[in-house]
Amino acid sequence: MAWIVRLRKLPDEVKKVMRVSRVFGSRRRVASAAASLAVITAAVTGCSGHKTPNASGAAPVAAAAPTTSGSSTPGPSSSTGASSGVLFGGDAALSGLTHLGRSPAIVRTYDTIDTAGAFPSADETSALRSGATLLTSLGTGKNRDWASIAAGTSDAAVLKFLRAVNAAATTHHLNSIYVSFNHEPNAKIDAGKGKPAQFVAAWRHVYQLAAHAHLNAQTGGHLHWVWILTASGFHQDTVANSFWPGAPYVDVVGADGYVSGGCTKQQSGNYVDPAKTATKPDAIFGPALTWSTTHAKGKPVFIPEWGSVPFTHPDVRPSYINAMTKYVIAHPQIGAVMYWNDHAHKDSCDYALDKDPASQRALAAMGANAHFQAHP
Repeated sequence: MAWIVRLRKLPDEVKKVMRVSRVFGSRRRVASAAASLAVITAAVTGCSGHKTPNASGAAPVAAAAPTTSGSSTPGPSSSTGASSGVLFGGDAALSGLTHLGRSPAIVRTYDTIDTAGAFPSADETSALRSGATLLTSLGTGKNRDWASIAAGTSDAAVLKFLRAVNAAATTHHLNSIYVSFNHEPNAKIDAGKGKPAQFVAAWRHVYQLAAHAHLNAQTGGHLHWVWILTASGFHQDTVANSFWPGAPYVDVVGADGYVSGGCTKQQSGNYVDPAKTATKPDAIFGPALTWSTTHAKGKPVFIPEWGSVPFTHPDVRPSYINAMTKYVIAHPQIGAVMYWNDHAHKDSCDYALDKDPASQRALAAMGANAHFQAHP
């Protein structure tokens, strides 16, 4: 099956606040992807909040072996530091939904090496004060490729950020807090940062900085590492394998995926897909679960970004959210789900539920389900 991926051009380099201010703070500018599946169009790639810097062409830098095995045991409660069940949450804008009926247990946030010293942002502070944990990405920022990061040129800033994240977990009495280096490295927007092997070297280097500073969960800290690809990256093992840092360096596998209905092909921000139905969740996330079972045995899977555009028929998006609820319940290796409640930038991909009470109620039903009551 052929998947046609199209990513949007992002604005200039990500600043500390990557989203338009709302609720916890602001919304980031995103990149989504669209794909065709028979008569249904569904995006299986995720939003990407980073810009491609100039490539240096430097060779990969070898990383030291981890000081601990980093292995995880099955089940989100034992391997992620969360209580039993699924962590329910979303981006910083999610809590503004009128009908949500609860606070997120986990909030998705975005930082870069350029802004590492400013952690926590207003978004992150509000989320932490509400009792939520974070899944925060550390992007490369401006003019950095993966080889330079693996070579240690940004170590001081990276360590400052990682120490601040770990300190936030201590301050807010969290057993665990989640970090990801350069999420969605398989997205086309990151092609200029280097080869997959250079990403692997950079990931391992950043992980090792945290390990040597005793910030990782296996070395006395609170950090759990979430490796995130777009969901389409798992449809071919060769893609996922090429970016895989290895089980000792990863605690959680992440897949970002959307039902986008071809919205990236439209210029209007009011696009509604004419299809009668949305694709099934398994068509988007099934390959990630299969890959993880084979290559990351015993590690939970997070869905750090998911969402759906509205459809012509108002029942389609609520039905998809209900289907996601059933899908997650049926697949216990999924340890967290984070809905992306936002509008994309410079195209018509609108995943926000603010004007869709029926979809809000469907998401609220997910959050109220006993399976989604894990806490950090």
